[in-house]
Amino acid sequence: MGAFVKLIDAILFLYFLVIAVLTPLIDSQSCLPVDHFPDLLVDLHLWYSREYGDYLVTEKPNFFVGLVWLELLFQWPISIANLYGILAGKSWFRTTCLVYGVSAFTSM
Repeated sequence: MGAFVKLIDAILFLYFLVIAVLTPLIDSQSCLPVDHFPDLLVDLHLWYSREYGDYLVTEKPNFFVGLVWLELLFQWPISIANLYGILAGKSWFRTTCLVYGVSAFTSM
């Protein structure tokens, strides 16, 4: 059972690491001015929206911008806290994972 828990923790660590890196660099371009980002990241964001036809990223409707703000102001800090919780073995890690999961599920 201990090995299974360590595997789950490793998967969660990778997930939260991706969220902690990509949210401020890629997702935040939907609600912040583009001139705050390097050209490489802006080009990547534009390529994604053209390649996959993601109309939410292209048109930026108000509800989508609100969901990105929710992700930036609430989910991103919790993902960083979860990274720390996994590395330090904190007991509150499961609770913050639950809070993150509920927030992500209700924003879908």
